[in-house]
Amino acid sequence: MLLGLATTLPAQAQTSHLGGGGPLNLSLTRIVSALILCLMVAALAALALKRGGGRIDLSRMRGLISALPAKRRIEPIETRRISQYADLCLVRCDGEEYLILSSQQQQLVLRSPDTSAPMETAE
Repeated sequence: MLLGLATTLPAQAQTSHLGGGGPLNLSLTRIVSALILCLMVAALAALALKRGGGRIDLSRMRGLISALPAKRRIEPIETRRISQYADLCLVRCDGEEYLILSSQQQQLVLRSPDTSAPMETAE
């Protein structure tokens, strides 16, 4: 019995690899090619941002990206914060533009195609 313990003690005292795994079997070619691929994707993204003036215009890339949703009925054209609690939004719905003042307490339609006077919407 002591002989069995004596033979297993050196095996248990050996250090294992970090994480308990074996050596990493990746070739240098795979590592370098993955690095080149990632650098190319980053360079293309930087060029797309530079070309668009800091924004990527997805409407121009609609032919390249086929996973975009269909044309939406409601489209925000522009949004400006006019105070700490209020936003002014220009929205297009079914080809008509609406100017909406949105605050914490209420939403107010300032300009719509049907009326020239402001009309209050439901909260």
